Amino acid sequence: MSNMKVILLKEVPKLGKPGEVKHVADGYARNFLIPQKLAELATEAALKNLSRKHAEVAARLRREQAGFEALAEKLRSLELGFTFKVGEKGQAFGSITTQDIVDELARQGIEVEKGWIDLEQGIKATGEYTVNVRLPHQIAATIKVAVIPEQ
Repeated sequence: MSNMKVILLKEVPKLGKPGEVKHVADGYARNFLIPQKLAELATEAALKNLSRKHAEVAARLRREQAGFEALAEKLRSLELGFTFKVGEKGQAFGSITTQDIVDELARQGIEVEKGWIDLEQGIKATGEYTVNVRLPHQIAATIKVAVIPEQ
């Protein structure tokens, strides 16, 4: 029984994920994987192309990560200020929500997705708060939010 080297184009249960190089039985490759376009023959040219694609993906991921690291640094140095009418006990009429934070960051030229901001419930009292931001690539940052009573 001879083995053939193939590059998986799609996920094949119990075999592997796209982009993986596998040794499979000759018949399995010729009669099933290749005709179903689940794999291609691992020729020298195909392997070089795969290697180039992996390098491009790795470079793109490094650029993305560097961009998110820079964004995290920018967020850490920020302090957002919000003013609200407040009652006698310092309770704000209304609350600061995730969307308010996203909007304020956008006004300052910083684009973040609403889902990245970790705010359990709205901020409803005056004072200073720390809001966690979870960026892609497991990068975390915090933003200082100050709620100031309106005069």
